[in-house]
Amino acid sequence: MNEDRPIAPEWNRVYGEIVYWITFVACLICFIGPMFSMLFPENNAMNPYFTYALVFEGMTGSDIWIALYGEWPWFHYVWWNNFFTGDGFTMFGVALGTTVALWALIPTMFVFARHKLPQYVLFSAIVCFMVVLAASGIIRIG
Repeated sequence: MNEDRPIAPEWNRVYGEIVYWITFVACLICFIGPMFSMLFPENNAMNPYFTYALVFEGMTGSDIWIALYGEWPWFHYVWWNNFFTGDGFTMFGVALGTTVALWALIPTMFVFARHKLPQYVLFSAIVCFMVVLAASGIIRIG
């Protein structure tokens, strides 16, 4: 059956493919990381027993991070320093998945520029800047 469907613009295809594959990889990482945490509980960045004790004491998320690491984890340094631990690897998957818009917008900006769409390049750059600010911990809710 031959369908005459319109083809999506190149920038939509580029952005969509990158978001799809990075999200898929991030999901796999977040599936595999906890398995390593359970198989090797001594090889974790956070002691799960100590962490759960803090949760059940009623501490907030920020207070727990400070109790575990001494300060708020700016720019994702916790998973960077603990990449080869189960929870560090899982944190990397979460960081990758939550910043997928940044990784997809960067090549999409080049496609916009090639098609001479400067307003979209500028808007994409602003969104990238906002994602970097949010991912760095500079902008936080709560």
